[in-house]
Amino acid sequence: MQPWKISAGLTAAIAGSVLLLGGAHLEYLAPHWPLILARHGIPAGLHAALAVMAVAAGIYGVGRATGLADLGSRVDLAERSVRRGEGDRDLADALRRDAEGDWE
Repeated sequence: MQPWKISAGLTAAIAGSVLLLGGAHLEYLAPHWPLILARHGIPAGLHAALAVMAVAAGIYGVGRATGLADLGSRVDLAERSVRRGEGDRDLADALRRDAEGDWE
């Protein structure tokens, strides 16, 4: 899996959690939202977008620094070599039986 996909997914999960948990604490502002958004909507939106981008960039940087970026290609390479019959014979046989639908 590409690191940007991991970063996007984790950022969406974090942003959703923040909205769900933080939204309940802002109920008292419900009557004032139209006025707040009219006066401060654009700057607040820009700051929120910048915060989301910073979180995504941080997660992406951690993924690249820890080597998670290459993990998907390494696993794919290992699986292809096992399916060709190189390496562990038992695993190759199990993968072949799985592909044929023989699960016993």
